[in-house]
Amino acid sequence: MTNEKELDKQVLRCPRLGGEVPFSYCRTLQDGMPCDRIIICWELVFDIGAYLQEHYKPAEIQKFLHPKPKDKMTTLLDIIEQAKRNAKKAKKPPE
Repeated sequence: MTNEKELDKQVLRCPRLGGEVPFSYCRTLQDGMPCDRIIICWELVFDIGAYLQEHYKPAEIQKFLHPKPKDKMTTLLDIIEQAKRNAKKAKKPPE
């Protein structure tokens, strides 16, 4: 079993955003589901395939790996909203 808290702290450069993001961002990007590029981005860091199989059903994996395409404006707005939510979470003191 993978330690999700430790994985969430790992950071790498996001090709979509052009900056560094933690794994926690990547695994919750699409309405609480992982980014469709999560395997491509994280496969050299740890065994992302095993992580996904451990935490998601096969149908869920297929759904987030092959999402319905969105238009560019919707995608940008979604990314902005997610970034705002993550910024608010980061400002909250740890419990």
